[in-house]
Amino acid sequence: MRSIKTKLFSLAMAVSMVLALAGCAMSTPSTVGSIGGIEIPAGIYLLAQYNSYNTAANAAELATGETASDVKAVLKATCTGTIGDEEVTATGSEYVAKLTDRAISYYAEVERRFTEMNGVLDDAATAEAADTADNLWSTNGDLYTANGISKTSLQTYLLNAQKAKALLKMTYGPDGTTPVAEDEYTDFINNDCYYIEAVQFPLVDYSTYSMADDDQKAAIMATAESCMAELNTTATSETASNSALYTAAMTYVPQAMAAMGSSLDASQAVYYAASQLYTPDDLSSYGSDEYNNLTDPLDEAGLNHWTTINLGTTILVARKIDPFKTYTVDELNSMYDLLSSMKSTDIQSELYAAGAALEHNLNSSALNTYSASKIKKNV
Repeated sequence: MRSIKTKLFSLAMAVSMVLALAGCAMSTPSTVGSIGGIEIPAGIYLLAQYNSYNTAANAAELATGETASDVKAVLKATCTGTIGDEEVTATGSEYVAKLTDRAISYYAEVERRFTEMNGVLDDAATAEAADTADNLWSTNGDLYTANGISKTSLQTYLLNAQKAKALLKMTYGPDGTTPVAEDEYTDFINNDCYYIEAVQFPLVDYSTYSMADDDQKAAIMATAESCMAELNTTATSETASNSALYTAAMTYVPQAMAAMGSSLDASQAVYYAASQLYTPDDLSSYGSDEYNNLTDPLDEAGLNHWTTINLGTTILVARKIDPFKTYTVDELNSMYDLLSSMKSTDIQSELYAAGAALEHNLNSSALNTYSASKIKKNV
C-alpha cells in the first residue's frame, strides 16, 4: 500500500511540476527592462522590433524564391544599409537587433527629456496620435495582434513621436532653450529653398489614366511655350502673387487638356497655377545635387525668368522668385513650418545619440522571450 501511495504521490508531483513549467512558459514579461530609468513596455519593444524587421527585410540579400515574409530567411540573410551615420553589414538578426535597440533608446530619451522639460501635449497632438492609431489598426490590427502588439502600445508609440515633435519646438522654437534666430531663417530660405511660381500642364489624362502620345506631348509643349512667352511679357515683376499667372493658366491649360481630348472650364484651370516655397526635402524628390530636374532648369533660366520644365508626367512653366518681396520671415515660417525643415534632423540626431548613451538595463530573459524569430508576417 505504501508503495502505491508513493507512486501516486510521485505522479502528482510530476503533474504539478509540468503544470508549473507550462505556466512559466505561457507567462510573458510585461517589460523588457529599462533604459535611462525609463521602462520599456513589451508592446513598445515588439513594435520597434517589428518595424526594424521590415527595414531589415528591405536591406536583405535574399535568394531566388525568398521573400520579405520569410522571417527565417531574412534573419539569416546578409543585410547592408545605413543605421544612423554608420554603414552596417550584418546578418538579418543582428541588423534587426541594432535597429531595435536604436529605436527603443530613442523612445526612452524622448520620454525622459519630455518629462524633464515638463512637456505637455496639446489636444491636437493627442488626437492625431489616436486617429493614426485607429487607421493603422483598421488595416493591420490582426497582424499587430499576432505579433503581440496591442492598440494601446501602438498609440503610446505614436504619442512618443508627438513628444519628439514637441521637443523640437521646446528646443529650437521661439520660446525654446536654443531658439533659431531670424537671420538663420533668412539664410535658409535664400540658400536652401526655392520659391517657385508655376503653371502645370499634365501629360496624363486622369479620366482614363493614359499618358499623352507623342503628338499630344508635342501639342502640349507648344501650348506651354506659348504660355511661357506670354508670362515673360506680362509677369516679369518680382512678386509672389501675380494675377497674370492665373490668367495664363485659364487661357492655356484648357488648350492643353483639349490636345488630349479632355475639356476643362477656365474657372477650374486656376487650380493648375501655384506659388510655393520648396524646402530641401521637397526638392530632393526631383533629383540629386548632381542634377535636379526642377532646380537646374530654373537656375539656368535665372531669377524671375520663366522657363518650361518637362517632369515626365507634367510640363511646368515656372520661374524662381524672391519670396521676401511679398512675405516676411515669420509669415513664411508660419506657412511652411520652416523650423521642422531646418531642425528636425538635428533634434532627431541629438535624441538618438543621447538615447544610445543612456544606461541600458535590459532583461536578457525577456529579450529572448520576444525573439525576432517569432515575428509573424502573415495571419
